[in-house]
Amino acid sequence: MDDRRSNDQPDQPRKFVERRKKKDWVVRSVTAIAVLGWICALVSLLLIDRASPAHENFITRFLSVSVVGYWNSTFLRGAFVATLASFVVSIVGFILNASRHRRKTDRYNKLLITICALSTVVFVLYLVNFSRYL
Repeated sequence: MDDRRSNDQPDQPRKFVERRKKKDWVVRSVTAIAVLGWICALVSLLLIDRASPAHENFITRFLSVSVVGYWNSTFLRGAFVATLASFVVSIVGFILNASRHRRKTDRYNKLLITICALSTVVFVLYLVNFSRYL
């Protein structure tokens, strides 16, 4: 008979006892990696916004201001690098999170899953639409 079970309940399964008192370095680093991935994704989206051509509106027509009609390739390359960095960071965080996923109470970080999916979509859209700028 197992020493950890009481004698009056021999057929009852053992209760799960959480021995982790606080977040360890793996959980904290996964959270930090997720935040870093989101920062890279936001930088990528800001660079894509800066690279987009200006749209003609009433004020530009009224003032006879010429509007640039092409994408800025320098900002697009930066957006590509930032998207790639976001994807790599999220994959590294996902692998680190999977190494900690051994107990029933361990969960995958939803931020990492979301940023991995978002960066994959942006990366594919970039390759489809802007591959000539690489």
